[in-house]
Amino acid sequence: MMRAVHPGTWLARLALGVLLLLPLPAAADPLWKMSLDLDPAAGTLKGELQLPLAAGAHSFTLLEDLDLGAIEAADGALEAVPVGPGEYRLDVPAEAAGDIRLHWSGRLPEADPMRSRLFLTTEGGFLPEGTGWYPRFEQEAFALRLEGRTPDGQRFVATGSLSGSPVQEDRGHAAVYEHPRTDAIVVATGPWEERERLVNGIRVRTLFPNELDRAHAETYLDHTAEYLSLFADRAGPYPYQSFTIAASPMPVGFAFPGFTLLGERVIPLPFIPRTSLAHELMHNWWGTGVRIDYDSGNWSEGLTTYMADYYLDEQRGEAADTRHRWLLDLAWLPEELDRPLVTFRGGNQGADRIVGYNRGAMLFRMLEERIGTEAFEAGAHLLNERHMFAVASWNDVVRAFSDAAGEELEAFFEPWLKRPRLPELALRDVAAGEEEGRWVVSGSLEQAQDEAPWPLRVPLEIETEAGVERHVVTLDDRRADFRVALGERPVALAADPHHEVLRRLPDPPPILRTVSLDPDTRLITTQDGLEPFARAILGFAPERAEDFDPDAPLLVLGSTSDVTRWLDRAGAPRPPDGLEQSGHARMWTLPGTRTAVVSTDDAAGLRNIARSLRHHGHRSYLVQDADGRTEKAGVWESETDPLHVELASAPES
Repeated sequence: MMRAVHPGTWLARLALGVLLLLPLPAAADPLWKMSLDLDPAAGTLKGELQLPLAAGAHSFTLLEDLDLGAIEAADGALEAVPVGPGEYRLDVPAEAAGDIRLHWSGRLPEADPMRSRLFLTTEGGFLPEGTGWYPRFEQEAFALRLEGRTPDGQRFVATGSLSGSPVQEDRGHAAVYEHPRTDAIVVATGPWEERERLVNGIRVRTLFPNELDRAHAETYLDHTAEYLSLFADRAGPYPYQSFTIAASPMPVGFAFPGFTLLGERVIPLPFIPRTSLAHELMHNWWGTGVRIDYDSGNWSEGLTTYMADYYLDEQRGEAADTRHRWLLDLAWLPEELDRPLVTFRGGNQGADRIVGYNRGAMLFRMLEERIGTEAFEAGAHLLNERHMFAVASWNDVVRAFSDAAGEELEAFFEPWLKRPRLPELALRDVAAGEEEGRWVVSGSLEQAQDEAPWPLRVPLEIETEAGVERHVVTLDDRRADFRVALGERPVALAADPHHEVLRRLPDPPPILRTVSLDPDTRLITTQDGLEPFARAILGFAPERAEDFDPDAPLLVLGSTSDVTRWLDRAGAPRPPDGLEQSGHARMWTLPGTRTAVVSTDDAAGLRNIARSLRHHGHRSYLVQDADGRTEKAGVWESETDPLHVELASAPES
């Protein structure tokens, strides 16, 4: 039997370690005080929740596996009436209105951490919102003070900021978390070692198992310290007093108020501190700080991707490659999966990610180009100030940036939010000549798609014998003429050469997503038994195909020698530089077709590359060694570029 947690005992000692407390909650928000005793070895929890309830009928839910205990009011006990599986009604008489205490306990259902949303084991625990692990009342927002305890060898992290220093007692580990205004409670546990660093007054912590702690904790602390400073400048003050990176047996990257959960297998990957960590940290501003009005659409993933992932790519000089990758993904999005950005609610795979993350981030990139960095950052600060710990809609986002820019931006946002598909650019009547001793380049930019025009600002780059000149053409209508006077002889002209405009690429090279996004992709294997690997690569089970069709989406899968023979028999194009024999395992797309090929030297190579390819959907080719390490990867060059025009040749020297 577990002992109930009493705030008058260990919490009194815990209060001695308090460094910084959160502000008192606003009067309008009820204060929930929760005491929680967790025993991962037994899979049990015991809790007490104190919250204010007015006179009248109140409904709440609690997982059926858990037992509802005593319910205490100021003048005595109350009884909750079951009204359905895991559903209760609590009638509070006028004389009992005020703080009510509910007790509950029990064993959580046994669950596999790799497949379940709710579990409590010694390897790790996850108690997320919506799973009924605590009595959930219909209250939109509340202030939270959560007091918790775990046994020796276990720690926990919870919604909000760590208040004070955790206490290690003879009987286990104790801590307090507070949040000034939330709408849900999430708790995670694990066999963790703890490291902490103070960064600009923010307590940054890692909670990793011993081996991960020794090998990776300092790297994660270093990167988080860097990101906190960068992001606070762009997005406004960090909204919590602590940030915790905790390990989970789940293969995940989850963001919650004040902490992130990263999979134990994910943490050692060398790119995670440079990518996913930053993204999950930024969600403490957008998504878990300023919450999402899902009815109006999910703006958070686009803004988070732009202000975290893309911003760091800019610092590394990789921004143009990132934009090109996003546009390639969008170019191969099947028409039936394309949809307006405002319809995106969530999801981080496939078409959902391309619409919500890529299209959304490109929208914010074009917004910053339009209004300038100073106004963009001022808009982010306004969104932070106005809506932190509250819900914000797309309209609230538009209003914050409009006010910061000093102009109404609804006309800019509306088509990008509410229309599917993308604009298509074309150059018309480009000419160069001399006029009165100066060179002049003239022509027209056109939106060539069948749909109505989009609001565009298209960069033009003119290469001259002295260098490159950049100009911007406003293209809000179907067509815009341009005429540029130059001091030097022009050599070439290109429209949007660095992929700064959200548009459909005119001649996209095939990438793995060419087949993985298309539900009509079919499969050819050179031997039986490879179908599960095809499903792992594509994310769905394709139907079989018999023949090679360059115009139909197709995945070819087999051994190195068998695939080489298949290419010969089918008359399919061969990849350059002998790529079909490179490395130990490889994937490549066939230029001029909608075919992707995966071949390996043995079963181990097939397992490695099938597991890896979900991270390489934006590639045209990938080559791995026998240990699954990448030897080379990239994207084929487009065969044509109709937005590049040669104007003249430089004179011979």
